[in-house]
Amino acid sequence: MSATVGKREFIQHTSKYLKWVEEQDKELVITHQNKPDLMIIKIRHKSFKQLKGVADIKTQDDINTHVLPGYDEW
Repeated sequence: MSATVGKREFIQHTSKYLKWVEEQDKELVITHQNKPDLMIIKIRHKSFKQLKGVADIKTQDDINTHVLPGYDEW
């Protein structure tokens, strides 16, 4: 079972939703214009090496620079 929330609501209450996913161990679908856009799930017993290729996350020196593709489009 999963829950659905709009992007704006998710952004305003991110910590609440992340805590919910962690505690309930359920999926959270984030929508954009009422269409599924993202999914947040709890990952269990996997190392970062096993997750390679799941997401394209880049590291940079400046922590204030957006590192996820498309972040500015929100």
